[in-house]
Amino acid sequence: MKLTIKHARLHLPATLLGFLIVKLVLGGTLLYMKGPALSIPVLDSRPALAEDADSPTPSQPSLNSQNVGASVEILECKRAEIETERRQLERERKQLTALKQEIEAKIIQLSEIQDGIQRKLDEHKTIGDNKIKHLIKIYTSMAPKKAAALIEKLDMKVVMELFSQMKGEQVGQILPHVSSEKAANISENLAKRK
Repeated sequence: MKLTIKHARLHLPATLLGFLIVKLVLGGTLLYMKGPALSIPVLDSRPALAEDADSPTPSQPSLNSQNVGASVEILECKRAEIETERRQLERERKQLTALKQEIEAKIIQLSEIQDGIQRKLDEHKTIGDNKIKHLIKIYTSMAPKKAAALIEKLDMKVVMELFSQMKGEQVGQILPHVSSEKAANISENLAKRK
């Protein structure tokens, strides 16, 4: 059963009154049990009790009920704050989950793009390798002087690709027919490449 502020305010005075009655009964019982140890007879204490009853003193239950009421209000405020924080944390958790899913989707997408780029690079390399192999066949089937004349006109990168994949004997047959300056440059680049 959920205890509300209204229930607490209704039941608190009755509960406190019950405790007060129990306290009085137990106190009276202990008082009569000690008996002779008390210097004031019980009959003489009546006028003092009557005077105490006439003097206005704040009732203990109402003081405690105010304290309890304030405590309940403080607890309600704290509960409301905790509930607000819980809702905020729940919203943030949902946002983080959504961001995590979005990041995972983007990672998958980037992986697919990277795989596509790698496939294109592999295809491009294969095509380039096939072209170089084709050129090697052409240059090795030519007479060394004709091949050397064509080598003179080629870009150094292409020459390096061709000569690096050709057999040494084939390069040795073509290179003497290339100009000495170009042949030295080719030899130097081949040495650096290996």
